[in-house]
Amino acid sequence: MSHTIDRRLHNRATLGIFLMIIGLALYAFSDAFLKHLMGTYSVNQTTFLRAVTRIAPLFIAVFFQGGVRHTLGTTHAKRHLFRLIINLGSTYAFMCAFKFSSLTAIYTLGYTSPFFMIILSALLLRETVSWDRWLAVVVGMLGIIIAVQPGSNVFEWASIIVLSGAFLAALNKILMRNLAQTEHALAISIYPNIAMIFITLPLICGSWISMPWSHWALFAFVGTLTAAAQYSIAQAVRYTKASTLAPIDYSTYFWVVSLDFLWWNQTPEMRMVIGAATIVCSNLYILYTTRREETLKTAPNN
Repeated sequence: MSHTIDRRLHNRATLGIFLMIIGLALYAFSDAFLKHLMGTYSVNQTTFLRAVTRIAPLFIAVFFQGGVRHTLGTTHAKRHLFRLIINLGSTYAFMCAFKFSSLTAIYTLGYTSPFFMIILSALLLRETVSWDRWLAVVVGMLGIIIAVQPGSNVFEWASIIVLSGAFLAALNKILMRNLAQTEHALAISIYPNIAMIFITLPLICGSWISMPWSHWALFAFVGTLTAAAQYSIAQAVRYTKASTLAPIDYSTYFWVVSLDFLWWNQTPEMRMVIGAATIVCSNLYILYTTRREETLKTAPNN
């Protein structure tokens, strides 16, 4: 009987890993389609349509999870508002980067978000950070320097935008963590998209570019890809421990390098590869120390 249970748990964990890989791949492909569309349409128009296509399936979920009052009701409007401002900044940073930089460069610098999470957790949440984690953060920052080469013509302003977006994304995650204690998950997901629609709508009124039906269909397809990615990752977390899934995040590097090469005929420079490897290794070490500390906390006292 115990062997049967162990086999079922193993199969569920394997399924979770598979769903995580699929979900991350779908995110990479949706970003590639967005980057392709941004060759024709402005950042504001693309951001608006991205929010519209995302919000539709979320409101369908509201219907099945208790209605508007149950899912979207809140007594923490100010906390939501502050988080929406941060989320807007992060989203616009990455959307601008999609227009002017390669997917490989964006994802490489986007991997720095955990470093900012550690710094912000220490400063804002007063969490204790061990010396070896601080050392991993320093090594990761060196990886950033290798990847972007400050002071050279390689150090584009797009790199600053991505790093700013990664910092705001880290702050956004901390704010989400606090809101998740009292707010419904759908409220946390829907409010940013509503805010994005209201912010971008007046900006596109005078600059809207007419789209053929094929591009409307492509935007709808991107929304479907994103929804499928969110669902796959949500199911993956349900079946498998987050600590097991965390290293799989870096499988996106394979997808974005492949997409850059096949779609735009771009190959990453060696300094970008070395920088990415340094950043990823630092992140993996941070993950290792986190799991080690959790094991020590849960271990019975001798």
